[in-house]
Amino acid sequence: MIHVGKERVYNTLSAQHEPAAMVPAGSVVKIETELNGGGWLSAPTDTWDPSKSNGPNLATVVGVEGAHPGDTLVVEILDIEPGPLGYTGFAGWRNPLSQLIWENDWDVVTRTVRIEDGFVRWSDRLALPVRPMIGTIATAPAEGEQTNRYAYHNGGNMDVQEICPGTTLYLPAAVEGALLHVGDVHAIMGDGEIPHGGAIECAATVTLRLSVRSGYAAHEWLRAESDTHIMTIACHDRMKDSFCAACRELIHWMMDDYGFDPKEAYLLLGQVLEARCTMLHGDDGPFSPYICKVEKRFLVPDCAGA
Repeated sequence: MIHVGKERVYNTLSAQHEPAAMVPAGSVVKIETELNGGGWLSAPTDTWDPSKSNGPNLATVVGVEGAHPGDTLVVEILDIEPGPLGYTGFAGWRNPLSQLIWENDWDVVTRTVRIEDGFVRWSDRLALPVRPMIGTIATAPAEGEQTNRYAYHNGGNMDVQEICPGTTLYLPAAVEGALLHVGDVHAIMGDGEIPHGGAIECAATVTLRLSVRSGYAAHEWLRAESDTHIMTIACHDRMKDSFCAACRELIHWMMDDYGFDPKEAYLLLGQVLEARCTMLHGDDGPFSPYICKVEKRFLVPDCAGA
């Protein structure tokens, strides 16, 4: 197993970033990730405020030998080990979603927690089960820089709970080595991530198997799968647009790999589709990641009935 440290992290996605390591395709890699806004959290008495954030969503970068533009980087998430401390927090005056949900004049609202024995110690009386996930994961774009605040066709700050152990994510390689960016791990996160820094943010160690597949299957947005589901993820400014794009990508996948007619796939998803927006910012923007998924046991086409 290859170990990669977090001495060099970035808050953008770019082909110009120097990777912490170049690893052979097929390698199992243990990657250290930094707290989303930097390494300020070192004791349970430390508390967050906006001045401490040096983000957004700092990421460790790993290149994969043999990954060429046009290929697929296959990312199998084997394990996520959260660090011993985490936090959640927001400032009411700069969180437009909080004003829409509950009009307020709050300043900084925050909590620092211990993470131990598989639980987030929310209080003396309440422990939340750890459900670790990778908030920000992407390959480098072919040109320019993308902020780690948002999500794109190559990944980014998707904040999708299913990007967790047991899931395989398929990302486009646009540059030599693909340059996988990984960071912003959460010990647990609720749908919508309503405080925006609203998950239990933590440093972590992420174990991935990184492989390369020739060609790229997705028509537009991102694909992932687990033992039980195929999943698609899309992100536009408007929630409805994100949902439609993810649903459209799921229909393409059902056609491409499972032999469905598009009419049949559409009708079937009307019965068994699972979908939700995982993160909201303000009034339907500036971006709204959406996941659509279907259980593999339902992927049995019957074109004669379409």
